Amino acid sequence: MLPSGAVFFILISAVLLAAILAWVVAALYQRGMLALMRGGSTPASAVPIAASVTPPDAHPIPQASAGRAKLAANRQATIRLMLVLSGISLLIALTQSLLALLFVYGEGELRLSRVLLLGAVYAWPMVLAWGLARCWSWLRVLGGIGAYMAAMLMLVMARSTEAQTLASVSSWLGSQVAIPMTIALLIGASGRIRAVAPYLLPPTLLLTGSSVLTLQIMAQGSPDPAPWVMGLVHILGAYPTLFLFAIGPWLILSWPVFILGKWLASAYRAKRFSDLIYLIATYWFLILFASALTAMESVGWLAFVELLALLWLPLVLLCLRNALKPPPGPPTLLVLRVFQRDAQVERLFDQVIERWRLTGNTVLIAGTDLLSRTLDPDDLFIYLNGALAERFIARPDQVNERLNGFDWLPDPDGRYRINECYCFDSTWQIALNILVARADVVLMDLRGFHAENHGCRYELGVLARDSHLHRVVLLYDRVTDRAEAQSEIDEPAAGRFTWLSADRMDSTMAHRVLSALFDPVD
Repeated sequence: MLPSGAVFFILISAVLLAAILAWVVAALYQRGMLALMRGGSTPASAVPIAASVTPPDAHPIPQASAGRAKLAANRQATIRLMLVLSGISLLIALTQSLLALLFVYGEGELRLSRVLLLGAVYAWPMVLAWGLARCWSWLRVLGGIGAYMAAMLMLVMARSTEAQTLASVSSWLGSQVAIPMTIALLIGASGRIRAVAPYLLPPTLLLTGSSVLTLQIMAQGSPDPAPWVMGLVHILGAYPTLFLFAIGPWLILSWPVFILGKWLASAYRAKRFSDLIYLIATYWFLILFASALTAMESVGWLAFVELLALLWLPLVLLCLRNALKPPPGPPTLLVLRVFQRDAQVERLFDQVIERWRLTGNTVLIAGTDLLSRTLDPDDLFIYLNGALAERFIARPDQVNERLNGFDWLPDPDGRYRINECYCFDSTWQIALNILVARADVVLMDLRGFHAENHGCRYELGVLARDSHLHRVVLLYDRVTDRAEAQSEIDEPAAGRFTWLSADRMDSTMAHRVLSALFDPVD
């Protein structure tokens, strides 16, 4: 049996390997995207062809369907999702508490008060789930967890009937959080790592586990090694032989790892899980795994019975699928922006678009500035398979084909996915015309806009000419050349555009943007 130290090494090695690979893959993905976007040749008569292409399945939802009532519904959907995530976390924590008391601590007679108290302590990842759902910064997440554990400290001290000191209780509570949060930060502190690493974690766990198991078997046979092993040591040396035995299983497992990746991508396409649910499941798995490791020395592999508590996540979502499902006829939001302003547009997505996803679909033209917010397992494994170029629109007649492949249905958590059009520099204008025809409302981030941003000027002209758009929300800041932007909008269309000053995207500004998106323009 593998000792607890070896199992801990597998976990840490897998997390570190996933984080390193995620950083490399994200950088290569960005480079590949830029190379493809700059490729292609300009099709003849691009704009006239674009105008002649029929938008696929354009929904006849009136503009009023995304009005003030929808903003209230969006708030209700947000509260409902947060309550569901809180309930799931509490169920997992209480089940973990019950299993730990039964199989780890060996409680002969269970007391409800003890199960509830330990469950309340184990429920601290609920704050992490809130942070993932609301796109909190890691600093805010850590602050929330600190506040939660401070409340637990007071509760434990108030309920304790034993001679426990404040220092001992604080130390025990800290031990519940320190290792799991360190591991979680390794695969989530950076946006780009968080976008890729959780999907690489299952393969890296499999690979590092095979390496450690092989070396463990080698160590057990070291007193009397096989002749062929000694031959390898004689030819290669001791350390190269150890490295060969550590990496050798990876070649054997390369095909199963490839199949595992394909299964993850296909399960995501089939809506078996969403990006949010997968992240929460990953962090809960790491937390339960780390908790079981601390008890492994005393009860062995039986400690991992705590992982059964994770079954509540798919079970509750399955039972509440209809309750979480948003009403039919979702509006579609088109997001346009000034490229190469990554931090600003990422903040906009965290504060506004993630809230919008509880109400309707989001479409945009793909770019590397939103890699950490829009990369999903389907994109990841298509790239790793070398098929990313197949997603790009190279000809006008491919526009409908690509848009027909968009996902317009809600995920199990009630949120809609973000659909992107992958375009060459020579075809993005064609796709833009179709996306505008498909949209109900447009959000355009013009912060940092200057006269040299010819792409944004073209987009403004298209929005001004499309009279079916009754709501176009434009964000600007102190460096935006607003006069130049307004020159692209003719006077009859100007009344359909709402300008919002957004030098800083805080919660107040996010609320103003959401209100403008949902509320009809007078």
